[in-house]
Amino acid sequence: MIPTAAGLARSAHILIVDDDKHNRDLLELMLADEGFVLFTAASGEEALAVIAQVTPDLVLLDVMMPGLDGYQVTTRIKADPLTKNIPVIIVTAHDDRAAKMLGLSAGAEDFLTKPIDRAELRMRVRNLLRLRVAIAAADSARLVATHANSAKTQFLRAMSHELRTPLNAISGYTELLEMGIRGPVNVGQLSDLARIKRASSYLLRLIDDILTVARLEGVRELRPISISVNEVLAEVNGLCALQAGAKGLTFTVTPSDSEVFITADAERFQQILLNLVVNAIKFCPAGGTIAVTCECDATVARIHVRDTGVGIRALDLERVFEPFLQVDPVLTSTTTQGVGLGLSISRELARAMLGDVTVQSKEGVGSTFTLTIPRAPVTAALEPCAEAAATSPALAPSFSSGLGASVRSFSAP
Repeated sequence: MIPTAAGLARSAHILIVDDDKHNRDLLELMLADEGFVLFTAASGEEALAVIAQVTPDLVLLDVMMPGLDGYQVTTRIKADPLTKNIPVIIVTAHDDRAAKMLGLSAGAEDFLTKPIDRAELRMRVRNLLRLRVAIAAADSARLVATHANSAKTQFLRAMSHELRTPLNAISGYTELLEMGIRGPVNVGQLSDLARIKRASSYLLRLIDDILTVARLEGVRELRPISISVNEVLAEVNGLCALQAGAKGLTFTVTPSDSEVFITADAERFQQILLNLVVNAIKFCPAGGTIAVTCECDATVARIHVRDTGVGIRALDLERVFEPFLQVDPVLTSTTTQGVGLGLSISRELARAMLGDVTVQSKEGVGSTFTLTIPRAPVTAALEPCAEAAATSPALAPSFSSGLGASVRSFSAP
């Protein structure tokens, strides 16, 4: 029976293994008034048989025995998934480094040197039993957390798909009404329909973010290929220029002076950049500027998204990457507040592709978000992305195929 923290192992099961009956009796006597349940074995083989039936909470194991010695028994205990967490104290007459190294190599947690001191024995036994309690509690908590996380991921996936169907219907019928298919629509009605479309687009974007989180926490295989950074920057410029202009922002995208190729999942790379740019647009007031630039060294490419927006407080610089975190409401209007998934998703995706997303900011001045991604090997950079995809259909979808999803995910509400 595994001991509990409350009772400090008063009912712990301890196995004493020694081929000398006098030594077994002595150890039993030393531990008799501790309240432990004591078992004994006279050989390594007998010890393994007892362990298979009782599963003790700790083993006191002599080294020098006929047949299987203490090192061999320890090795077998630690090799079995069912018994590997049982603490083993090696009892030896050899107080030298070589004997201890043999025991550590076999997996023993502690040593006692003969002749055994009673106080030392009790203390070492109690310390290891405390450790066993802590390990058991941690394993239990980890198992509960794993099950809870799995249930949450399944729930998010199911609910996201269930919500997407009616929202798509709302968007579709709203467009039909705007086109006048059901009859003439006046200016006021068109304004109301536009609000419905913006609201449904916003909800669809949230659903896409939730699905992305679920995929990140589940198993989603990335499909890395060689990608031209300048081509992606041109796409970002085309996608975001109108949105930035509509808000009265100066938006510039400056490509790299020379052609730069990176190794990344095409769809995910686009998603990160669009996330960063749309985030800058969201928090940059009218009249501000947003600049997207690229620099690189021999191993990585860095894409910077600089804005003259509201900035981020120093205490929030790392917290902005936490899921569902909102910055200070004082700095953001109700129209710019979201659910706080975009930056968290971007960083997780970048790190999954062996890169990162970092931020530098000053409150009231602006922010610079930097996406760092490994450069593609020279041989890979010479191969066009389309050719790579055609050669290996299992790789990423074409650049344009992933773009549609990203546009839907990051359209302004």
